[in-house]
Amino acid sequence: MYNPPTVPGIFMHQARRYGDRILKLSKQDGRWVGTSWKEGTEGLRIGVTGLLSLGLNKGDTVGIASGTRAEWSDADLSILASGGVVVGLYPTASQWETTHIIGHSGVRICFVENDDLLDKILSARSSLGLPEIIIIFETRREVLPAGVLTLEALKQRGRNFDAADPDRFETTWRSVRPEDLATIAYTSGTSGPPKGAMITHANLYYTALNASSVHRYEESDFGIGFLPLTHMLQRLSTYAAIHLGIQGAYAESIDKLVDNFKELRPTVQVSVPQIFDRIYNRIHQMLAAGPPIRKKIFDRAISVGKQTAPYRMSGRKIPVWLACQQRLAHRLVFRKIHDIFGGRVKYLMCGGAPTPMYLLEFFYAAGLLILEGYGLTETVAPATVNRADHFKFGTVGQLIPGMEARLAPDGELLLKGKGLFQGYYKDPEATAAAIDADGWFHTGDIASMDGEGFITITDRKKDLIVSRGGKNIAPQNIEGMLQELPLISRAVVCGEGQKYLTALITLDEMECADFAAKEHSSPPGMAVIRQHPRLRQRVEEHIGAVNARLAPYERIQRFTILTEEFTEERGEITPTLKIRRREIAKKYRSQIEAMYDSPLP
Repeated sequence: MYNPPTVPGIFMHQARRYGDRILKLSKQDGRWVGTSWKEGTEGLRIGVTGLLSLGLNKGDTVGIASGTRAEWSDADLSILASGGVVVGLYPTASQWETTHIIGHSGVRICFVENDDLLDKILSARSSLGLPEIIIIFETRREVLPAGVLTLEALKQRGRNFDAADPDRFETTWRSVRPEDLATIAYTSGTSGPPKGAMITHANLYYTALNASSVHRYEESDFGIGFLPLTHMLQRLSTYAAIHLGIQGAYAESIDKLVDNFKELRPTVQVSVPQIFDRIYNRIHQMLAAGPPIRKKIFDRAISVGKQTAPYRMSGRKIPVWLACQQRLAHRLVFRKIHDIFGGRVKYLMCGGAPTPMYLLEFFYAAGLLILEGYGLTETVAPATVNRADHFKFGTVGQLIPGMEARLAPDGELLLKGKGLFQGYYKDPEATAAAIDADGWFHTGDIASMDGEGFITITDRKKDLIVSRGGKNIAPQNIEGMLQELPLISRAVVCGEGQKYLTALITLDEMECADFAAKEHSSPPGMAVIRQHPRLRQRVEEHIGAVNARLAPYERIQRFTILTEEFTEERGEITPTLKIRRREIAKKYRSQIEAMYDSPLP
């Protein structure tokens, strides 16, 4: 029977194929519990009929405010199969942002994870009158407020509705068309209120199929979901996994991610640079705390790995003498790094932010390939990817099938294709500014493209700093180089309209804690520790080394170390960990101005 090219169409097609095979794993009461495709189909059936019993109409918006867990995906698929429109709400978003998105999108029904998030949604309802109905995944409350149902109560309504009208489920999910709106995905809002990108079922369907076609997956492959499902990267990954029949699991939490890697041993894994950076830093912290001989063996192994890299990249045979050293390096060092990820990973896919070159080269030297890609909410996440059999470090790879690209005269990357969103919800002006008359989406990213179609992102167009001398300077490149030092967690380059560049620096908490322990300083003095002369000296020496690699007008002439890291709660970074430059410039205005108060010596 024909299945429409929609997300529920993908799921139902695969469910008929796989039946009792395990679809997903989640941890319950301390053990991993599997859900089969057959059980997943039954869960989808009562999820859809449960929503219909609440009066959900096709095109109604339904929110999900939760961390990454199986229930998020269950709710998502139920909404999509019901003809509803999913609106993801970051659980870490501010009350203002949560209320804004609920009001802007007109959320009628909302799933929430727990009591804390219930309070946030109820606060929005008190001012908006929306959402009308709230379904909570887990609660400690004996009595729930009016209009709030438990997840089990929704399921029971679904069973009753299904018993009364057993044909309704099939007719409902089949009535969802490719051109129907599937989700309004709100951008992270690095400048101004978040905008709602309108994404259809066709956008999701073709992106899932086309993005997954560039890699050689097998049905035995396995991955762990831990990124926010509100973000399109993780959500699209789940749709692609459904299409491929790949079994997946939901991590317990970011803090337990490495434990989950070791328990479940993924073969293919989607991640973000911050995870690789944490692992890289922890490895080096452990080496610094160990005997010198261990670091010497480690450094020698990495050196051997880097010598083999050109051979492996080009597919050439490694010389016998070097291959022997590589096997020894793997046995002594690299195997332990592989074990951090469970020991079975074939390659790692990375997106969400630029991956520093030192991370790509370090893990590749150890035999772990990180394939960087590029995409935006407006392109349903992946627009370009590096392939396992054809990749170039420092680039974001080549276009996935179904996408086209060209560069504007100023270097801005323009995209169009089957994965391109339909515009911004209730915002025709922003839509017209983003998509030109010929259908090209203006990404706002400055890029270059080589003869093989590999694309390199050099900076955000709107983030370019124009110096007093008229130079256009890309701050992200410089920031990435500054953050190569494990001690530096964040660097924000400043200098708009100034004669020279400066930087705001935040220091990594674990690095500072290790330093404090060695100095016999207590953790409560962390703000003071961050200003310690020896830490400042290490930062100053690193900036000097970075400056030596830069053009004179790109060099950092002064810097300020802040007493604490940037946080989402204070509005300095987005839920996807991007910096909000305007907010930072506003909040730290006095510190920035102080770096320009006196002339350079």
